Amino acid sequence: MSEDGDVRVLRPCYPNVPGEPTWAHPDQLIARAAWRSREGWSGAQLIHGHYSITGLAAWRLAKRAGLPFVLTFHGSDMNSWPDAHPERLADLRAAVRDAGVVIAVSAALADRIRDVTGVSAIHLPIGSDHQALRAAALPRGEARRLLGLPDDRVVVLFVGNLKRTKGVRELADALLSLGDPFLGVFVGGGPEAGYGSVDPRASSRLSYVGPRPHDDVVRYLSAADVLVLPSYAEGLPTVLVEAGSLGVPVIASAVGGIPELLGSDRGTILPGVSAESVAAALTGFLAGRDEAEAAAKRLGGLVLERYDVDRNAARLVDHYHAVQVASA
Repeated sequence: MSEDGDVRVLRPCYPNVPGEPTWAHPDQLIARAAWRSREGWSGAQLIHGHYSITGLAAWRLAKRAGLPFVLTFHGSDMNSWPDAHPERLADLRAAVRDAGVVIAVSAALADRIRDVTGVSAIHLPIGSDHQALRAAALPRGEARRLLGLPDDRVVVLFVGNLKRTKGVRELADALLSLGDPFLGVFVGGGPEAGYGSVDPRASSRLSYVGPRPHDDVVRYLSAADVLVLPSYAEGLPTVLVEAGSLGVPVIASAVGGIPELLGSDRGTILPGVSAESVAAALTGFLAGRDEAEAAAKRLGGLVLERYDVDRNAARLVDHYHAVQVASA
């Protein structure tokens, strides 16, 4: 057990077989481990589960403890998990039906939850701490000097898990084909790390810097000219909200909650996930910097209004109170 400010953190151990939600039933194992550590959360009045497997574990734990239950979905846990594991769909639907409130981080995800389970979810995005972001941000030139990035290049930033479904290859191939003045900087780790590096053009066009702490991510956002996220699937990427908060133009694919963020000319939505579409978007960005900056300002206005951590945390607490009253 440890403390993170006013938050008590428990990490009960359980056996885990990755990728085996059917016969291994990790949700049952997680729930049992959490129950064994119940002395550490004996004063709890409500259980809030996140994602599919841990959400199912929280559902089982709430039933055993006799506590009200809240469930939040974030993206792939509802967009792809039920299709990949149809044998667990009955459990997932039961958990959703038993929840006092079901929360989706995007409106598109709320629609998906209703389609899969028949239950209406509340759209409550994950907020960002805009004050802290602005305090940690730096002028572009200063950020580039600290990070060792050149002043005379258009820095194209990617932040996230470097895996196939994030469109890492499409972005890297687009940057390799375009060349100057673009420099792609990839922040994160994963199996696609270093993709394209064997290409003789890569040394001046691609930079993989590995996983970085959040303060460094803010510095890279400060240094960037544009953030690109050509994912095949998403919930609501926090990095796009943070880019909006810091005024960084965004290019991203039309999946999950991204159109909610970038629609109405608040960024560039890719017509498809391909190296060609990314290259065309970057070429358009370079030719229309003023329009891109104006779009970034509109995105900033939206995220400050609807994606604020304090405002959305207060809304979440209101839902907690309502669930407790309903279960009394």
